[in-house]
Amino acid sequence: MRVRAPLSFDQSQKQVEDMMGQGTAFAHVEDAIEIAPLSELHKAALWLLAWSLRDHVQQRQDARLMVAAFGVGDQARR
Repeated sequence: MRVRAPLSFDQSQKQVEDMMGQGTAFAHVEDAIEIAPLSELHKAALWLLAWSLRDHVQQRQDARLMVAAFGVGDQARR
C-alpha cells in the first residue's frame, strides 16, 4: 500500500474525494483513512464518503455479497 501523506483533519474530505476521483483503489483509500490520526467518528464519515463515491454497480455487488455472507436473506424467511 502506498499512502503519500497522512490525511489531515482539515483537508481529509477533499483528500478522500481526490483519491477516489483519481481512481485510487478503494482498499488504499480505506488504509489511508484507517491510519489517519482522526477520531473513529471522523474516520467512519470519511469511509462512508469514499464508499458513496464508488461505482454504483460495484457498491451493489459488494453489498449483496455481504448480505449473502451473513445469511441475512435466510433469516428473513424464518
